[in-house]
Amino acid sequence: MITFGADLHDHAFARRKEFLLTAGDAYCSSSLAGNTRKYHGLFVAGRRVYISCLEEEANGERFSVHRYSGALQDEGLSSLYGFELYPPIFYYMVDGASIKKTIEFDGELTIRYDVEGETNLHIRPLITDRGYHETKRNVELNAACTVNGFSSGKLSIRSGLRFKEDPQTYYNVFYERDSERGYDHVEDLWSPGYFEGRVKDASVSICAAVDGVRKAPINRMTPIDPADALELAADSFLVDDTIYAGYHWFAEPWGRDTFVSVPGLLLERGRFEEAKRVFRHFARHIKNGLIPNRIPGGYNSSDAPLWFIYALGKYFEKRNDTAFYREANGYVESIMNGYPESEAATLDGSLISTAPETTWMDTRYTGRKGKAVEVNALWVNALEIAEGMGLMAPVKPVAARREMDRFWNEKKGCLYDVIDPYDDSVRPNQAIAIALGAIDGEKAKRAMRVIRKELLTPYGLRTLSPMDSRYIGRYSGDPSYHNGCVWPWLMGFYIEGALKVSEPKEKLRPLLEPLLLHTHDAGLGTISEIFDGDAPHEPNGCISQAWSVAEVIRARQLLKHAP
Repeated sequence: MITFGADLHDHAFARRKEFLLTAGDAYCSSSLAGNTRKYHGLFVAGRRVYISCLEEEANGERFSVHRYSGALQDEGLSSLYGFELYPPIFYYMVDGASIKKTIEFDGELTIRYDVEGETNLHIRPLITDRGYHETKRNVELNAACTVNGFSSGKLSIRSGLRFKEDPQTYYNVFYERDSERGYDHVEDLWSPGYFEGRVKDASVSICAAVDGVRKAPINRMTPIDPADALELAADSFLVDDTIYAGYHWFAEPWGRDTFVSVPGLLLERGRFEEAKRVFRHFARHIKNGLIPNRIPGGYNSSDAPLWFIYALGKYFEKRNDTAFYREANGYVESIMNGYPESEAATLDGSLISTAPETTWMDTRYTGRKGKAVEVNALWVNALEIAEGMGLMAPVKPVAARREMDRFWNEKKGCLYDVIDPYDDSVRPNQAIAIALGAIDGEKAKRAMRVIRKELLTPYGLRTLSPMDSRYIGRYSGDPSYHNGCVWPWLMGFYIEGALKVSEPKEKLRPLLEPLLLHTHDAGLGTISEIFDGDAPHEPNGCISQAWSVAEVIRARQLLKHAP
């Protein structure tokens, strides 16, 4: 279980702990110290924020936490004496009354207050109607009010408490995390009124719904260890026939992220029918051998089609599915026919040359024009899968595999990150190549030693060696994103590569412990997108990332079944 006590009185401690509940493409999320991001909200659906937060008082004493420009109202933390996650439950002692607040979200929001003692509850919803990437000033909304609640646009809120109409605008709400990230961080919120009533040794609830949001079943499992928590987290990314890349701001399907994640989120968990639906969803969008980088979005990913084939290969390693095999054969053929001469990738000899900013390291600070090591390892893998399916391919797998030897950098004892032109940056992409078996033997062992020495951290692999003059050890946006930041998803490929070179699993298993313990920090019950390259490796980016969770799940299974 994930629980906290007296530490919650410390604002710095409480603000870094964030909860997330999902239901389809809707979610409910905040920190334990109130909203610190514009992406936070008690009801967010279709990437729009409807309910931001609640102003909560008992006998006139505030027990909610808010921050305005120049003013932090965190006295509510002094009333908060406990929290547990499944579901989010806050325990308060306010003016002699014990209040247990439980939040449940299944596509409808229910906030229940269990009161021991007697108190006058005063609950004011603060609402908006905006895209979650935005902030909004001078909010003007309309509401139709009754004694039980109100409706405003698509949103409706009701309660057993009496609703009193009292329109108010709350100005200059401040989101400190967005301020730190350099984004818009001040907005106004609006409230049509408040719920109020005397409660004695009883329970009352506030319920909210948004038109068009479907209800979803709640998993009532209470995880007893971090591995169980990741099982619940895995489900949060599964939306209809897609996988969302991360929360909060990557809440949409990305091609590359999806097919890196399929093995861990679905195949290792026996979710084969869902996996097939994901394959089919993206297969409908195959165009000139490419799959979209995002849906909807452009076809500017040179590796997403290869990750698609990689995930298909993993599917058939797990399951003998003759009917789907014939279907998948058509997908692979469609990709192989167009991919080598696509906008994102070109066949040059036996290897693939990629356009700048089309690999997973896709910012202008790491363009990687040329033949990228992991792309070509995936290319060899795709050629072998195609050959195994009896398909014609533009080159023989053996020829492409032979060319992979060109990536060997004898001087550094590891692999070039890119060739033609040569780039000897020590980056983690070579771990993917080793895990895929594109490089093996003594060269793979030597490269793994360099990776372990220069890139391995408790939370994954650095994206650039600290010995490189371009290395940035603290997250600072795009310049550091792939030039020092640690990415947890790479730990899965590091462990797979280490097993390939016969490192004992007993020495590898402890590598996952820090990531498992991280489920008690930042995004509670899940794993962050990135960490600082330098110790103490502060978490950054999205609080919950699909491939971070997926690759830890897959790595645990690799170790479980390793000889």
